[in-house]
Amino acid sequence: MFSRTLTNEEEEIIKVIEAFVRDKHKDADSHDYSHVLEVTQHAIDIAERIPEPVDPFILICGALLHDIGKTNLLFNSMHGLLGSALAEEYLEALGYTYPSLKPVRDAICRIVCRHTPTTMIPPETVEEKIVFDADTLDRLGIIGVLRGFIGKVGSIEKILESKLASRVHDFELLHFDASRELGKKMNEETLRFVDIIRKSLRKRVDEVREIELHSASNENNSGGSH
Repeated sequence: MFSRTLTNEEEEIIKVIEAFVRDKHKDADSHDYSHVLEVTQHAIDIAERIPEPVDPFILICGALLHDIGKTNLLFNSMHGLLGSALAEEYLEALGYTYPSLKPVRDAICRIVCRHTPTTMIPPETVEEKIVFDADTLDRLGIIGVLRGFIGKVGSIEKILESKLASRVHDFELLHFDASRELGKKMNEETLRFVDIIRKSLRKRVDEVREIELHSASNENNSGGSH
């Protein structure tokens, strides 16, 4: 549950951050502004369903900024750490350098840093866990699975197996019962979709193997006729 209501000043700051994030994500591929909005809404939904007190300003700012590090594809695998540094610079530019405001700034930056398993620093505070769960929820379902394929390089088999394996276990990473309740239907959809893709992938592999064997057999027969 939210521990308090937002102040008028906080609401204005959120609008400024929202405009900043919208602009920075306008050229992003899989993690575009719609993903940011979905994660923010998931975060609000989770916060409203759990008994733990949640600071709305820290949560919403952290959710809006959580993927700011993904706007630079060169650091995609370390976007949590990069995003945290970028968020700190941005919040300092907004005036969060005063001693009384630093705890708020630091709390938001830790959300950005710890929202992803790739950082290998698990979330600790309730706000960190909520945004982690919210981001995980948006990886579920058919759209969530497909988003993971965008921009990936390599054979279709390797890309599919890599992403499908992680999507199957995403639901297990959720921290709150409320998150699991929100994601239950999406997870069921994920598992059905993954099963269909894996069956199609196995069929494709079998067909390729059969073609290769048939081709090799023809070559052997052709060689034996000379």
